[in-house]
Amino acid sequence: MDNKSKLVHPLFVLSISLLIINDFYLKYTFHNTFTGKLSDFVGLFAFPFFWSVIFKDKARQIHIGTAALFVFWKAECAQPVIDFINLFGFKTFRTVDYTDYLALTSVIFSYWCINRPVPFAAKAALPKALLVVSLFSFVATTQKRDAPSYEDGFKSIDIHNQGDTKLIAIVDFRYSNANIIQDSSLNNEFNRVDTLTLLPGSSERFITPNPQVNSVEFPSGFKITLLDSLGKQIKGYDKELFLKEATISYTEEKSTEFSSSWSLTIGKKPAEKLKPFKIYGRWKTVSSSKNQHTFEIREKYYYDVDPDSELAKYEIRDSTVMITYPKLIREGRILQIDNRTLTIKWDNKKVLKYEKLYD
Repeated sequence: MDNKSKLVHPLFVLSISLLIINDFYLKYTFHNTFTGKLSDFVGLFAFPFFWSVIFKDKARQIHIGTAALFVFWKAECAQPVIDFINLFGFKTFRTVDYTDYLALTSVIFSYWCINRPVPFAAKAALPKALLVVSLFSFVATTQKRDAPSYEDGFKSIDIHNQGDTKLIAIVDFRYSNANIIQDSSLNNEFNRVDTLTLLPGSSERFITPNPQVNSVEFPSGFKITLLDSLGKQIKGYDKELFLKEATISYTEEKSTEFSSSWSLTIGKKPAEKLKPFKIYGRWKTVSSSKNQHTFEIREKYYYDVDPDSELAKYEIRDSTVMITYPKLIREGRILQIDNRTLTIKWDNKKVLKYEKLYD
């Protein structure tokens, strides 16, 4: 008998069916402890059973390896590995709950079943179909799902990067086992450390383990760590600083730790690009300035009135004016401008304040 015919074992078919139903429907309909436990029990039966069918001489090693990996994955010591993986933009997380180890009985049961004959024969096409369905169920289970949104019953933190460089935010919103004993609703897949990669101008949402119906304080170890694109820490938030800078999502009102959602803006806001027409006109340094300077700038030329110069070409780059003279280039960084006043830092040295004489 072809070893792949073992895939028609009734318990394997049942476990694969439950894995798919749970992953695509039950988790997102009920989202409770039972659905999480169900994934562990049926997954730990189906996964080693399947690979033992494919590699029939390695059944013992596959089952031992599966059990060892599960023990490590569910332990607190795996968190540094998960944090490292998430630095690369993956959304990897799990809940530390040592009662999950009860699911290891499924590994033992799987090993017992793989060494027993299938109770009935099946047509050749059925094992092949189950092979494809099984691979699909394993891949689908490991794929990133869209996290439940604000409306789906969990409080959330929206983080917006207003800067012009990529930033990484590591959010630690884990409750201790003591907290979970007091409030079992906190024991869900969002009780974790998560890493958000924020491109310039983008926003990401972190789902907290706090149900909307609860008024629970932040975990004592709450923190958000900001890293630059090279992994260097540039800022850290504890609860106090976070609540000081965060607002309530969609309202921009000041937040508290019992708010229904939070919004945090990070990154250095880039200088606003200069609109050329705002600088057109003749400008003269204010009377209190030690260095007197008058210039005129138009769409086609720049001209030093005092001291006198020839017409020069110029280029505006963001908030900087680059003036090209015959023998040199001057750089004027605009620090402030409105309808009648202007402040320029010339060549990164001299700061001059101007008032407009006429448009």
